[in-house]
Amino acid sequence: FVGDLFTNFRHMERFAPVSTMPPSPSPWQLDSEPTKINFKGNFLGRHIALEEFLDISRTSSFLILKNGKIILEKYLHGDSKNTTHVSFSVAKSFVSTLIGIALEEKLIGNLSDPIQKYLPELTSKTFDDVTIRHVLQMSSGARFDETYTNPNSDINKMSLLVMEMSYLEYINTLQRRNKPGTYNHYASINTQLLGILLARVTGESLTEYMVEKLWHPLGMENLGQWVLDEQGYELAMGGMSASARDYAKLGLLFLNQGMRGQTRIVSSKWVKEATIPIEKHLLPGNNAHSSNTAGYQYQWWTPKNWDGDFLARGIWGQTIYMHPKNQVIIVKLAADQKNFDSKIKLAYIDYLQELAQSLVN
Repeated sequence: FVGDLFTNFRHMERFAPVSTMPPSPSPWQLDSEPTKINFKGNFLGRHIALEEFLDISRTSSFLILKNGKIILEKYLHGDSKNTTHVSFSVAKSFVSTLIGIALEEKLIGNLSDPIQKYLPELTSKTFDDVTIRHVLQMSSGARFDETYTNPNSDINKMSLLVMEMSYLEYINTLQRRNKPGTYNHYASINTQLLGILLARVTGESLTEYMVEKLWHPLGMENLGQWVLDEQGYELAMGGMSASARDYAKLGLLFLNQGMRGQTRIVSSKWVKEATIPIEKHLLPGNNAHSSNTAGYQYQWWTPKNWDGDFLARGIWGQTIYMHPKNQVIIVKLAADQKNFDSKIKLAYIDYLQELAQSLVN
């Protein structure tokens, strides 16, 4: 990227072809109840006010919802309630939700099914015995280095290789690092595989299925986008753009147990199963079976000091954070390179958790 990152992240169509998701014919207008929030929280040993936190984290959109209503809404650096902002890995939680819907529609038989059953072109032995659940849990065992700051990492080399080959062909080149289902190692390529799976079982593009099952049912107010690859397929791992209020609606869907009002969009069983880690390699904290201190489940994270809360997280500081006990949702969109530092990234999440825990009434 060159120039102003905030502008760039609002206009991904300048850098790649995109598909579009039109606003919903039945928009969900969120209620506002502006509330004065005098919060100071710990950030790397300093006690800082929310205003300073937003400045430090280069935040451009910030929403807090409590009991389904917006109690704080701030736009900075050129963002507004109608601008879209690329999600990066927040998109993964939308893709996961579509997997849940496809499962309920019986387009997918069982999460324990081998992924090769649906994608026979996935011929690499690396994916023998890998189930859909393993892929959802970032536990496929594939060797993949996602260090963005290392020019020789897999994530950086991949962007060049997929100009000449499809993602599925690229995934077939990956070696195995761990036995499937035993070790949590975050690798975006797993989500790309889920996007390919959805296109296969639905017979639709990811964009079409998303509009039909999530974008329109959730009443998205603004146009959404998906970045497309060289073959015209969506970048499922992180190419979706939406507005801050529309990101909040995925949070509301999960806090409302899969419902928008009286309409069920995804099952309450999926909401629970997707966001609560139970297997030892997915649990938060210092975990010998995970490369992260944060917990993980079906493309959702939990903070390291888990409080029943969970979040969608993207590399430049994008977040949809949910605290069910206090019925709090926080949406944060940013263009913050400091987020590449894992210590700072986790400190941001700790701050949001402390903020949500303070909103008890």
